[in-house]
Amino acid sequence: MRKKLYYLLILFAFCGALLRACEFIQSHFHEHDWQDATCIEPRTCSICDLTDGEPRGHDWKKATCLMPETCRICGATQGWRADHIWVDATCTEPERCSVCGTKRHWYSFPNGHEWQDATCTIPKTCSVCGATDGEPEHYFGYYWNTTVDATCYSSGVKENTCLRCGYVKSEEIPTIDHKAGSWECIQKATPFSNGIFVRCCEMCGLEMDREEREYIDYGITSNGSSNGSGNNFNTYNNQSQQETTASYVLNKKTKRFHYPSCSDVPKIAPKNYSVSSETRETIISMGYQPCGHCAP
Repeated sequence: MRKKLYYLLILFAFCGALLRACEFIQSHFHEHDWQDATCIEPRTCSICDLTDGEPRGHDWKKATCLMPETCRICGATQGWRADHIWVDATCTEPERCSVCGTKRHWYSFPNGHEWQDATCTIPKTCSVCGATDGEPEHYFGYYWNTTVDATCYSSGVKENTCLRCGYVKSEEIPTIDHKAGSWECIQKATPFSNGIFVRCCEMCGLEMDREEREYIDYGITSNGSSNGSGNNFNTYNNQSQQETTASYVLNKKTKRFHYPSCSDVPKIAPKNYSVSSETRETIISMGYQPCGHCAP
């Protein structure tokens, strides 16, 4: 019985040794499938788990205010986030972290520009950051000097001089409207045809208005006596009626208006005599007609 037990023990020992020999052969004589080493593991065979060498170790990236120290290879972290790196406020930005852009306080505001006034050659400029705004500005006076008068057919020119540097600025003056002159008779009225009067522009001579005026018989014969028309022109000769500063003399009976210098003015009866400085158009609107002799 003891002899059988002895042989059985020897058999178990032999099998164990054989198994270990097989494992040794398998681990040392097959082709390894190596996996690259990681930060915490060495190079390892995916078949037999045999390791070789040392782990690579972490490649730590410096901590910031956003992230703690972080491994560039595996992304592992350690420690705490770093403090913010504050940058002083500028003219346009409040006090902020230079890394993450966070405002230091909710009440942080930009300092604002410190502007220096523009000169003739330099625009408005901040004395702190050098920022500029607008364009250089000359200091012109209020009044312009007209060097070329504008007319109805050509524009004019006006100039203004900078009070600091003497620079002369020129601007165009737009053309102006025509300026009507006095009425002129181009065809006298007769008992058989109306007279023709025109009014032209004083600057360019353009005809602006034209009108026909009826012949007026004042009832005076060649010897100066009345023919009975009843206009009293043979009765009065009041020279003082021409001595007026008004623009026009009115005959209230005949509804005609004259220049004060007209030769018909002294012949107006005093009760029909009146004066006015209203415009020609206003007097016509009152029912009066211009004299056919002086053509007001």
